[in-house]
Amino acid sequence: MTKQISTQSPTVAVYGATGHTGGYILGELRRRAFTPILVGRNADRLRAAAEAAGLPDAEIRVADLNDHAALVAAFTGADVVISGLAAFIDFGEAVLAAAIAAGAHYTDTSGEQNFLRKVLNDYNTRAEAAGVTVVSGITDNNLSGDLLAYLTTRRVQGPAELVISHLSLSGGHGSKGSAKTVLANLDSFRDGGFHYENGEFRTGPATRYTEMVFPGAAAPTAVGKFPQSSVLTIPRHSDVSYVAGALDATILGHLSGFTAEAIEAMPDTPDSDLRYYLIVDTYGADGAVVRGLLSGVDSYRDSAIMAVEVAARLGTGVAKPGALAPAEAFDPEDFLNALAPHGITFGIGEAPARA
Repeated sequence: MTKQISTQSPTVAVYGATGHTGGYILGELRRRAFTPILVGRNADRLRAAAEAAGLPDAEIRVADLNDHAALVAAFTGADVVISGLAAFIDFGEAVLAAAIAAGAHYTDTSGEQNFLRKVLNDYNTRAEAAGVTVVSGITDNNLSGDLLAYLTTRRVQGPAELVISHLSLSGGHGSKGSAKTVLANLDSFRDGGFHYENGEFRTGPATRYTEMVFPGAAAPTAVGKFPQSSVLTIPRHSDVSYVAGALDATILGHLSGFTAEAIEAMPDTPDSDLRYYLIVDTYGADGAVVRGLLSGVDSYRDSAIMAVEVAARLGTGVAKPGALAPAEAFDPEDFLNALAPHGITFGIGEAPARA
């Protein structure tokens, strides 16, 4: 069974619309003239978010995460559900399960490896049976890493080795919601989560790449293993023997020290300068070395734009039912090119020699 596709602009239900990223999602839905439905626990907050986004007539539906029936009813009639929660590993399944039960396609702005692993392992059969498509983990680094990896691995002889990293150009702080996500996944941030090696996902140290030469730098930077969600999706579509996430070791140490008390003292909104690079260094079995590089404007804004682009494509029925990686659902180059009008650009060239 495949979900029937709307011939009009898709109707998109948003859970988490009152958050920082949620505001960007609503703004992009308005820009594209999609029909929004705001879903959440507090009607007044939802109405305020709709008005702030220039959507005063948007439909509001109240549903608590603990009420599956109410969530299903709230999502019924939507072509696509976008979940913009924080701490998906704690709260995300309720929205996902209800979207599938309501017969809606689903995407989210989760950057959590553990949640994406659960989505791919536990919800594929449900989505297939419902005739809907689930594409989870749509953030500036996870979607970009998956699509760039598809493109770079086609430039080298496989099986390839990949290292994926995210570099903030300003060093500014993120949102309180992002900090809560880190706290909910703190064990994963401290131990580096999963990497892929010789046909299986592994935890524990990944010591093949301990330094990276970041764009614009003359010397390598020490990096540590980081739980990039695209580590879980890249082996589904590309010939790889090794995939790991990496992050500047100094930043990683800061993230690993998060506490609930420190988070409460943080400002609700992130720094105003959130420019970044997403880097995919690909080492071919033939000795070729290729770097995929995406340059973005604002991590939160860009994640919202990407999620709405996913929703737009899911709403036209271009992807098969099931829980899919981005590169399984969409043409990678076409998708990345669609982001260019927003100042999100990519390129593929020669990478620095292995550090």
